[in-house]
Amino acid sequence: MNKSLFFLLQALVPISWADIHTRVNDHGIQPHLAELTSRAINNLVFIEGGTFIMGDFGAVGEDGVWRPYFPPTIEEDQPHEVTLSNYSLSQHKTTWGDFDTYLLTNGIEVFERNYQDKWAREPFEKDPANEFFIDKPALVTWQEAKDYCQWLGAQTDLPLDLPTSAQWEFAARNRGSQEWIFSTHDGKETSRDIKAHMYGRDKYVPVGSRLPANPLGLYDMADNGKEWVNDWFSENWYRDNPQVTDPQGPAEGTRKVIRNLDFSFSRTGMSESAPSLVNDNWDSVAEYTFRCALQSSSPLRQAEP
Repeated sequence: MNKSLFFLLQALVPISWADIHTRVNDHGIQPHLAELTSRAINNLVFIEGGTFIMGDFGAVGEDGVWRPYFPPTIEEDQPHEVTLSNYSLSQHKTTWGDFDTYLLTNGIEVFERNYQDKWAREPFEKDPANEFFIDKPALVTWQEAKDYCQWLGAQTDLPLDLPTSAQWEFAARNRGSQEWIFSTHDGKETSRDIKAHMYGRDKYVPVGSRLPANPLGLYDMADNGKEWVNDWFSENWYRDNPQVTDPQGPAEGTRKVIRNLDFSFSRTGMSESAPSLVNDNWDSVAEYTFRCALQSSSPLRQAEP
């Protein structure tokens, strides 16, 4: 559907923020909030830290020469030694149901966006075919993702935030294993059939529904949307910092890191908005999925014997 027709249909069936707010208040947001905070705590996966080679760790061929797996990005994916403290990571990406709860609790408009324009939408979408279905991963800007994790931390009295790029990669690679060339459940590349879905019309599905969890118990690290992490992007920061403990990335920048659906070490920098290639008067707003991390070296629960 083209942009003009879409806005015309929206005008024919207007939905106001006041109407949505009234309807949700009639049902109450507190049960949604209580369920979210309880589930957020229960879904945190404790990850024991360690030292690993972050970035394109490559391999030595039969000729005895080391080569990166993907030479075109070796500058930004420069291999380097990283040591991480313990932390915890949500086993699932944040869903639209979660994000709608956050918006409504804070009196923020529940909206959808096309380029820089916004308009009201219904929260807690129950239609599985809809892009905003409650169990599909939320697509938001970096700042919205950051705000959500810190808000959830305030609700649970826990130091929740976006994971760092190093934390994401360590977890996606089953604690930094060099057997995990891809961030899938088994470290191997997905089949052609699954890839067709991952990049096709149904690339966003209910969280945890397409591929099994990896050995740590984390879902969708390889599919269902690229993920925001906390770091600023730099092509040379890791080259200039070859050994680092609990890296936070550069102190400043113009782009934030998103973690890719391809190699387990692949990272990309993305501006939150940029001029559209379609129309000079529009801004394309970068929206990606995300999950939250518990920035604490202690597990919330003792391991079962």
